[in-house]
Amino acid sequence: MPEPISFEPLNYQLSANGIAFITIDVKDRPVNVLTPELHEAIGTVADYLSNDEDAIGAVIHSGKSSFMAGGDLKRIVRYYDMERTPAEAYEQSRTYTESLRKLETCGKPVAVAINGTALGGGLELALACHHRVVIDNPRILLGLPEVTLGLLPAGGGTQRLPRLIGLKAAADLILSGRYIHPDEALDLGVVDQLTSKENLLETAEQWVLGAENSEQPWDRKGFKIPGGSGLNNMNIGRLFQLLTASVSAEHRRNYPAPIAALRCLFNGTTVSSMDAALKIESREFSALTRDPVARNLIRTLFINRGKTSREQIMADKAAEQLKQICEAAYIQQGRQMAAEGIAPALIENAAYAGGMPQGPLALAGENPDCDVSGGQAIDVEMVKNRLLCAQALAAAECWESGLLDPVKSDLASTLGWGFPSYTGGVMSYIDTMGLKAFIALCDELSSKSNAGLIPSDWLRKRAQEDDRVYPSTA
Repeated sequence: MPEPISFEPLNYQLSANGIAFITIDVKDRPVNVLTPELHEAIGTVADYLSNDEDAIGAVIHSGKSSFMAGGDLKRIVRYYDMERTPAEAYEQSRTYTESLRKLETCGKPVAVAINGTALGGGLELALACHHRVVIDNPRILLGLPEVTLGLLPAGGGTQRLPRLIGLKAAADLILSGRYIHPDEALDLGVVDQLTSKENLLETAEQWVLGAENSEQPWDRKGFKIPGGSGLNNMNIGRLFQLLTASVSAEHRRNYPAPIAALRCLFNGTTVSSMDAALKIESREFSALTRDPVARNLIRTLFINRGKTSREQIMADKAAEQLKQICEAAYIQQGRQMAAEGIAPALIENAAYAGGMPQGPLALAGENPDCDVSGGQAIDVEMVKNRLLCAQALAAAECWESGLLDPVKSDLASTLGWGFPSYTGGVMSYIDTMGLKAFIALCDELSSKSNAGLIPSDWLRKRAQEDDRVYPSTA
């Protein structure tokens, strides 16, 4: 038997019967995650497999106790600060896609043996294989949770999944980001076989030995997506309208990822080739990586939250104090606008449009249920900005006093009282604009009204020294 070949972080071992066992083992990580090295290695190994005359096919499996998580979040969160052009972002987004495309078109059957949880890019790797075998264990989770990170599946997930299970079922999994267990994955058609832990590799190996076709269904002539595709199809057109309305109502257009994922699903399934469909997905994904929402969500709710649990935040007296201070500023700003003659219903609706779970007047126990009278020409965006800036400015004063640092302030605000998560929290809301722009916005709002949003001298000096709240991660 030939010696194993290292394509770090992949190992290629050809067995006597012609099956190449490809092992994923990302070094110095407790679980396999997608790294730039792994992106490229998959394409390199796919080329090697294709040209290996002694190999009849391959089995991909994990060298760790789980299969593969998604992308490296700390790397992804740096994308925004790189200030890449659209073209640069697009090219950077294509590496993994191109490697997986090489794998599924290598001309030899490839099975994947899933021994544990496979999420995000891990599941997308499995979808690019010709046959998927998973251990029948209810603890194993499979899913594409990228939308919850402000992103979308960018390794072909928005294109291969609907081609396997239909648009409706694929949209349900992708837009919700929910996890499924192996039994549901089999029922849906996401995987092909369940087996025991002991028989996992052998089951995958036997499929490759008996495989009669190394083409994906969508690369075969005459392929049709289960359940139909194309907005001219009445049922598909209706589904798109319903999902668009649902996503808009749920996310209030503050979160670009669900709408982008919908565009990928429906536009990508109308084109004639997988290659064209994958370009649509890459364009949508690369645009999201240049948007601050993904950076804010990942940094606050995943990276920073990993350092401090929700329970610790909620038990922190300083966080409770911050909540009281910011909520008081929120209510006061709402009352001030009502006193200026702005209709209570408009104030509450602007708060809701901005992502707050409750308007300031309702939070104060006051009745906001009245009509907008007199046809007021009030700028809703201005009302929303006043409500969010009031809270952020109050948090900045707590930062100045040393009550809480930006990390804990962001966590306390998003987890503690519902400050919009797309902003990343009260301090990320400021950081996204930059301190100078935030101060300028407060000054502008105060000059045109009785908002009373007056940044302190300390904050103005801080802005001159460093425009960022958080250090750059580029």
